[in-house]
Amino acid sequence: MRIATSLIATLALVASTVLAAPNDNKHGNQNKAIVMNKKVLQTSKVPFIPHSGTDLFSNWVGLNVDFKYVKPVFDLVSSTPSLGNGTLISRGEAHVTIILPTEYDQILKPAGVTIQELNAMASRKNRLQRSRIRLECLGRVQVVTKSDGEFQQSLQIILKDYKDLIRYRKEVFKLYVKKGGNPALFAPDNFQPHITIGFKNRDIFIEDGVYKGKNACIQKIVSK
Repeated sequence: MRIATSLIATLALVASTVLAAPNDNKHGNQNKAIVMNKKVLQTSKVPFIPHSGTDLFSNWVGLNVDFKYVKPVFDLVSSTPSLGNGTLISRGEAHVTIILPTEYDQILKPAGVTIQELNAMASRKNRLQRSRIRLECLGRVQVVTKSDGEFQQSLQIILKDYKDLIRYRKEVFKLYVKKGGNPALFAPDNFQPHITIGFKNRDIFIEDGVYKGKNACIQKIVSK
């Protein structure tokens, strides 16, 4: 009886110690939200920028974002040992890609959809820049790329409540199908909008096997 009582007491002590122990979090303090200036969401105050060219991957559609509100987050993340550790590269600008270069080059363009048509749809009454979005979290994706065997890392602001962006993609889908495009090749809802903060060596994409959605969240971000 004494042995059983002693065993129960020991187990209770171990359990309480485990519950009280600090969380060994390799990603930093995830319980503390990153605060971002709410003006980053006011994309209607910055102009739409068309992206077009003759080179592969030079044609795409994006929501322009004011970088001055993203840079403080880059500085914070880049200087955090468990995140950027001073190795992150910034593009010096910020955007949300709405139509991927690969979607345009491999799907839309072969069906006869032009980048001029996409830009006209986006800029009409400044509709794309007036899109409403909200912040979900700080996301991180990591992979060893098959092409060179290098470790790659990218950090981004994952978005939520982006119905306006989906609405634009659905209009693109209608144009694409109207021109005879195969509807099985373009899914307007298959979309993971984010703002890239920085990356190591180069940015990484779905072609590298990573998904930049809520699955990649490592820390909460709030706008104030």
